Amino acid sequence: MTKITFRASGPYDLFIMGVAILAMVLVSWQFCLTEKSPLADLFSIFDYVFCGIFFIDYIHQIAVSENRLKYIFTWGIFDLASSIPIVGPLRVLRFAKLFRVLYVIRSIRVLGGVLRRDLVASTVTGVLLLGTVIVVGCCIGVLHLEMNAPNANIHTAEDVAWWAVVTISTVGYGELFPVTPGGRILSVFIMVVGIGSFATLVGAVAGVMLRDSEDKTKLPRSMPLGGEEATGDSSARELVERNLLLIERLERLEARLQQGEDANS
Repeated sequence: MTKITFRASGPYDLFIMGVAILAMVLVSWQFCLTEKSPLADLFSIFDYVFCGIFFIDYIHQIAVSENRLKYIFTWGIFDLASSIPIVGPLRVLRFAKLFRVLYVIRSIRVLGGVLRRDLVASTVTGVLLLGTVIVVGCCIGVLHLEMNAPNANIHTAEDVAWWAVVTISTVGYGELFPVTPGGRILSVFIMVVGIGSFATLVGAVAGVMLRDSEDKTKLPRSMPLGGEEATGDSSARELVERNLLLIERLERLEARLQQGEDANS
């Protein structure tokens, strides 16, 4: 059997796994709803968004795979089929996508090591994943609370989707807004997610740019045997050795000056 070699796991794989789980939950829920219900229409909108994410992941996997043809004709078939929203029955193939991601991650210990090595990417991934779950849950709650409420202006899945986009981006159009107490509380969560997501992304970009600028301004480290870059511990030891050598030279100079003063006296 041909073995597929994936790249090393990372925060990106955690995000795709979370989105795949959320998409499968919504698809399973949608099978229990009537075809013309507003909630089913909302799940269809979310499904189009998830299919776009999965198609981007399919292109990304082709770009990073060591053997692209093997991926295209093995796991790539399931990934491509799960990213087609028109063919409803093929959405169950997202279980194969989840299995592929779990195969890449292999264990929580491996993923934990990756997350610790890149804290910036891990933080951004966690915020985006949590924000996605909160947005989906709030949209479902607002539609359930508002579609039958008196004097409400949010009645359909399209209304909820547009309200969520406007609220997350905090542009403040104000043409669609919840009127029930529960809907307003959920609006607060949506606004917090929007502000937090944008602030996290801006902070992450600033952190990457600052890290790159610091790397460029650092003095080149000495290269040990084998041609590999010296680690932080070896650099610290080298700095201590240089300081000890400098102190030794200062002591010799002080001794010579003392000898000269004794000779003159």
